[in-house]
Amino acid sequence: MDDKDVIARSLPPPIDVPVDGHFAGKLTKDLRIELKGWTVLPLAALALAGLLALLLALSRVPGSEVLLPWTGQTFFHKLIVVHVSFAFVVWYLGVQGAMTVAVTAQSAADSGVAPSPLGIVVGRAAVYGFGLSFILLLIPALADLGEPSINNYVPILVHPLYVGGLVLLLASLALPILRLLVLLSRQRFVEAGAFGVACAGVITLIAMVCFGAAYLTLPENLGTVGAAEYVTWGGGHILQFANTALMLCGFYFLSRVALGETPLPPPLFKAMMLLLVAGAAAGPLLYLTYDGGSPAMRLTFTHLYWFALPIPATVVLGSVAALAVRRRRDIWHGAPEVKAVVAALLLFAFGGAIGFFEGSVDTRTPSHYHAMLIAVTLGFIALYFGLFLPLLGKRTPRRRLRTAMYLLLGGGQFIHSLGLYVAGLEGVARKTAGAAQEIDTVTKLTFLIVQGVGGVIAVAGGIIFIVLAGKLLLAKAEHDVTATAHPGASRAGTE
Repeated sequence: MDDKDVIARSLPPPIDVPVDGHFAGKLTKDLRIELKGWTVLPLAALALAGLLALLLALSRVPGSEVLLPWTGQTFFHKLIVVHVSFAFVVWYLGVQGAMTVAVTAQSAADSGVAPSPLGIVVGRAAVYGFGLSFILLLIPALADLGEPSINNYVPILVHPLYVGGLVLLLASLALPILRLLVLLSRQRFVEAGAFGVACAGVITLIAMVCFGAAYLTLPENLGTVGAAEYVTWGGGHILQFANTALMLCGFYFLSRVALGETPLPPPLFKAMMLLLVAGAAAGPLLYLTYDGGSPAMRLTFTHLYWFALPIPATVVLGSVAALAVRRRRDIWHGAPEVKAVVAALLLFAFGGAIGFFEGSVDTRTPSHYHAMLIAVTLGFIALYFGLFLPLLGKRTPRRRLRTAMYLLLGGGQFIHSLGLYVAGLEGVARKTAGAAQEIDTVTKLTFLIVQGVGGVIAVAGGIIFIVLAGKLLLAKAEHDVTATAHPGASRAGTE
């Protein structure tokens, strides 16, 4: 072994994800504190959701009711409510808060505007309010309070504390979104990534308008659970437009930082974001057009998915896929976050495909939306290591662990969704567990076991993320973190 080998082995492993040059060096002290809060809180939410997901997966395994005393239908329904709330509401909204703060720092620095004292107060209040909402959401579940309403998109425990927690959650996110929109309104040019995040913020505000409109047009004699379903139905649909926009923004950022180029020209990306906003903007109008709770209203909200969501998603995701094919040599040997993007693309495509053949009352429905939602989650997890943590001066060279994390989560969820889909074909009802699943065939038994195994594998990937990201957030930040150009990367398509 020569001196060069000795020196090489003594050096720390190289960092393979540079700090995005659009964001590097633009975080002020106050915005750095905000960004850390908006990264810690979603991580805590996902940790809670992961624990609950493991219990949910195990509770569907035949015979679990004998070993696990908490798999009764009442507790199972409450478990679903809290799990979905933290996994697909709190987690997504928290990541949106982090993305909003990051582009706020970028836009403020680019325009030479320092955060005002009021803006700082607004940002801190948003973080504290978001954290407080956790307590309000957990108390009713832990104290066995309220009636579970397993709505689509935003399930609810019908109790003042739980509902108050959801309201505080949304209000806390609205603050940094409004701050960003005010900032961007003063700029003549807005960078494409910041524009996309701002569009996602506008869509989230539209969803909040839908929640309010639903409450004001609440039909009589729906009952507690029916009223909860009606209030959350339309706004929940619109939130999926925001989640899609955020996922597309995440892929845009990750492609730029990990491959050195964006997947499509910035003007085209902005146009696709505007299409999502236009589709979501139809939501509030439906409450003026149709009678509350009418089948026509529900069908029209569903049609928004068919006619307003596919084009922008297809254009952006198709561009990401084309970039991955063109840079295929970099997929395995490049940053692990590239593998996460590819895995998320495949899982999202699988979930979208089986969505055309789902059943409304069996487990084909959760198999479809779990695949798509976990694909979004996979993209957000990669965003932690590709954007949020590097901006906070916290990066890790652990390539194999990050790769394993992404593949376990994506592969495990594919197995989980496949098992649920086949079980649904056999007639297993959704939102049931244990003996209530009426397991009377070998196929049902086999594929319910398969979905349980897939769930455990996916949770393992989530645990790696929570532990690794948690350790980095607790560690001392690197000093003098600066932007670096991706070595040898083509700049085609970048701004």
